[in-house]
Amino acid sequence: MQLKRWHFVAPSVVASILAVAFFSGGPKVPMDNDTTSVAAISEKKSQPAAEDKEATLGSPIDLAGSISLTVSELAEFKAKDPEALGVEGRPQIMDITVENKGSSDFDLSSFIILETTLASDPSISCFDVFEADSGVSGVPLDPIVKPGSSTSFKWAMVCPAPKGDDLTMTISLSDSDQATFKTKIK
Repeated sequence: MQLKRWHFVAPSVVASILAVAFFSGGPKVPMDNDTTSVAAISEKKSQPAAEDKEATLGSPIDLAGSISLTVSELAEFKAKDPEALGVEGRPQIMDITVENKGSSDFDLSSFIILETTLASDPSISCFDVFEADSGVSGVPLDPIVKPGSSTSFKWAMVCPAPKGDDLTMTISLSDSDQATFKTKIK
């Protein structure tokens, strides 16, 4: 029986491809809350830069043209269901108000806390908490803010940091605007 060269080459090529895929650790994409890997830094540089505005908790700031964002000071959050917290840390809660001063509807669906950075350990982030029993359900079910009106909702998170730690929090309402707030963990 005579074996042809491709009988050896084809299985070797397939085995090599599978070995590279298996041992390479999968696709090179940044994971959630990853801000330090080469992939995350590269992805951030390739995205268009949003206008980042310094903001003060408790004071309105104008974003996205005719939209005003007000974020209350953080307060300690006491969840009715402690299991909803998910991770250990200091539960925090805030009230968020979005006012539409424009002439067209504003869709709040893209609201996100882009980044939280703790002074004690910049590699650790806060984690969002949603608990309907405490009235913390995230963005309202009807995310459209009509012209001349406003909407308010509660937002909670758990921060694995000591009380009094400095927190920098960046919030975005759209692709073009974001606000950065500095506060302390309560």
